[in-house]
Amino acid sequence: EFETITHPAMDMMVMAVDSAVDAAVDSLDSVDTTTEKGTEGTEGEEKDSDEKDKDQDHENENENENKNDKEEKEKEKKMILSVPKFWDPPSLFNEGVRTFLGNYGERLMTPQEAKMIGSYVRPLDREEQDNKDKDETKNGQEGEEGLLETIFVSIASYRDYRCPNTVRQLFKQATYPERIRVAIVDQIDPATDVNCAKPERPCDEEYPNNNNNNKDSGDEDSGDSSNKDEDALCKYSHLIDVYEMDATLAVGPVLARHIGGRMYRGEYYAMQSDAHMEFVTGWDVDIIQQWKSAKNEMAVLTTYVSSVGDHYDKETGTSTAESRPKMCNTDFDLDYYDNRLANLMHGQQPEGKPDVMGEPTLSPFWAAGFSFSRGHFVIQVPYDQYLPMIFQGEEINIGLRGFTYGYDYYAPERSVLFHYYSEGRKDKKVKTFWEHSDAYNGLEQASMARLLSITELIPTAEDISKNKKDEENNNNNNQEKGESESENVIVKDAIEWNRVEEKKYGLGKARTVKKFLRTFGIDIVAQKVEHHMCRFVGKPMNEMFLAHRRENGMGVDYDQISFEFRDPEVYGKSWDTGNADDCCEEEEEEVVEEQEEEEEGVEE
Repeated sequence: EFETITHPAMDMMVMAVDSAVDAAVDSLDSVDTTTEKGTEGTEGEEKDSDEKDKDQDHENENENENKNDKEEKEKEKKMILSVPKFWDPPSLFNEGVRTFLGNYGERLMTPQEAKMIGSYVRPLDREEQDNKDKDETKNGQEGEEGLLETIFVSIASYRDYRCPNTVRQLFKQATYPERIRVAIVDQIDPATDVNCAKPERPCDEEYPNNNNNNKDSGDEDSGDSSNKDEDALCKYSHLIDVYEMDATLAVGPVLARHIGGRMYRGEYYAMQSDAHMEFVTGWDVDIIQQWKSAKNEMAVLTTYVSSVGDHYDKETGTSTAESRPKMCNTDFDLDYYDNRLANLMHGQQPEGKPDVMGEPTLSPFWAAGFSFSRGHFVIQVPYDQYLPMIFQGEEINIGLRGFTYGYDYYAPERSVLFHYYSEGRKDKKVKTFWEHSDAYNGLEQASMARLLSITELIPTAEDISKNKKDEENNNNNNQEKGESESENVIVKDAIEWNRVEEKKYGLGKARTVKKFLRTFGIDIVAQKVEHHMCRFVGKPMNEMFLAHRRENGMGVDYDQISFEFRDPEVYGKSWDTGNADDCCEEEEEEVVEEQEEEEEGVEE
């Protein structure tokens, strides 16, 4: 089912009506459209001529007005988007799924409520499927075996020529492709770009024996040798949904991924991926095993994915590296329009051999390029549709909101997909949504105000007052006085921001933002972070935090954690780690070496 929403830029576009339209309307208002009747005299012919000229002017002005009105109506019509409704079946959830799952974050959902989310499919018959395979497909519910948990994969693509290959490989490299449903938000120029899910040749032309027009995948054996070379875009077309959007309407990844989240339909797992990826063979079984090894219903596996070039063998579909990246670096990025505002931006992340084996590594931050979780994550933490032109900021928005709903982020122990950064792009100019940014001037500033306010990254007057007192105490102790770090900070109550649907796209109450900031050494008043966190993220953090993982598997209980990270270079190690510094110094060196090489690709 579909519903209409207003494009987030609609209000701005309506306000920016072409000045010629206003001028034409003003001109019409100033013209006397009445004519005198029965006037006679020596000036009659001149008056008739003037009246004809006026009539002609009126006619031309009316034509211009009608033309402009028509163009404006077409523009407004284009800005009304018909999008899928959020998944919320009333037959399962009388009061709504988000009310059922903790009432929009008012409380942490229960294990029983979480189990209500997730669908299953029967695996297709395969001769090579043995008892071991059947054991791997247990869905974890008592009394049910042999069913496959489904995977929803959301991909937002902007004029990306690699997108079709990404979708092909996603299916071809999966052990059980029948469990996967892909939702693509394809932002393209219809005149020049090819739809991400369009095969190179028509399916019926290239594959005359293709019987997969029957949408019931359970009726077909995907191992049929007559179709073994079939284009995956044809073979699995019944498992691919595409929402096509004109590229001129693209206002950044947030709106595109918001629409992608609307295409979720109750799958057991939810995955988000970029549109330019390669997958290892058997990636679906591997990533599910890694998620289950966390023993945490609230686990979200997420990271900045390694590059294809030096990590992936295309011939074998395997990883060539033992290393994996983890999320542990962030810093403040001053707002372009108002340097009193600052957003948390995650930089290049370190990569190295994991010091945690047999389970994923807890991390503070969430990454947009790869995320794998239970399906309820995309239900509970949907992308905010009211953040047009936001690029740097989508990750801390989702990350903080997810944290306050009770979710925990982990770096996978093994990489199951790899990212194209700058490889092979010399002959193809990569398009970005910024090419139409002139049409949306002013939106980014308003969006950033909403983003920072709704996630409580703008300090309150109380926060600033406390900071000043702390500074005064420090100055008295050090007998030194300097410029206050809170002098140039804007107060939350002093900024205006769009509060529409704040409950729907806001924070939960299972945890607080202040707890997140204190735990991970982030000061929003001074706009500073405690550095070298990568020395803590790994074995030290896993050992300390997972000791407080709830017995019912519903996440880490941060109420039991009093630890506050401080820069070990300044304060020394504040945790009991053994040789934690040794485990991660090599990773930090790799970041420095790879920073320049990867920077361009990461930005894209």
